[in-house]
Order: sequence, then structure tokens, then C-alpha cells
Amino acid sequence: MEISIAQLIVQMVSPAVMVSACGLMLLSLGNKYARVVDRLRSFAAEIRVIEKLGSAATTVDTDRMRMLHLQIPDLFRRGRLLRNSVLLYHTAVSLFVACSFGIPLTRFGIPVWLPLVLFCAGMAAVLAATILAWRETLLSFRLINLEVPVNRARG
Repeated sequence: MEISIAQLIVQMVSPAVMVSACGLMLLSLGNKYARVVDRLRSFAAEIRVIEKLGSAATTVDTDRMRMLHLQIPDLFRRGRLLRNSVLLYHTAVSLFVACSFGIPLTRFGIPVWLPLVLFCAGMAAVLAATILAWRETLLSFRLINLEVPVNRARG
């Protein structure tokens, strides 16, 4: 069964919808990742300032140091989750683009199932990336509970 060039182009453009959706998620997650990295750098600078105080540090300084040390492991975990989510979205985009290129190549002998496999692998990468982003969102709220004293009493 021979398909027209117009039908072939429509089939090739279909994965572009997923590329666009991934681009939106990458924009959002990239911004969150940058904020987490900036916050980690800010915490590290704050720790260096408090450490320089040495014996002149007040109880407020030591309490702040303790709070920073409580939050840093969770921030690193958030950073890893976001980094992995971003990498999976980039992988998905690559797979969708490969799928688009694979569709017309089926006319020249590559197996017709190959673009379908590429598209499904891209969707699997999107699912995995979304799960990681979801986990990061839950973890971010835990950090808020640590930092805001009113919520600590309520649990």
C-alpha cells in the first residue's frame, strides 16, 4: 500500500507534538533545576560565613548552620531528580526526532515497526521523567516544612 507524500509528512509531524510538549516541560524543569543549584550555592556561601565566625558565632548562627545541614541533603536529592528528569526529557525529544526521520525511511527498506518502537521508547522516557519530577515536587514541600516554623508544630 503506497502512501502519498502529504500523508508521509503528516506522519512525520505527529511526533513533533510530543517534542513541543517535552520542550515546555524542559523549560519548567530547567528553571527549577537552576533555582535548586543557586540555593545550594547560597547555602554553601552561608555556611562558609558562619564557619569563619568560629567561637564568635551566636546561638542563632549555630541554629542556622544546623538548619542548613538538614536541608542540603534534600536539596542535593532534588537536584539529582531534576537533572535526571531533564536528561530523560532530552532523551525523549531525541527519540521523537529519530521517529520522525524513521517514518519516511520505511519506504526505503527499514522495518516499519522501528518508528513505532522509537515513539514508544520516547513515551516511556516522558513517563519516567514525569515520575521523577513528581517525586521532586513532593520533596520540595518537605523542605518547606523544615524551614517554616509554623508548620513544624503541625507535622
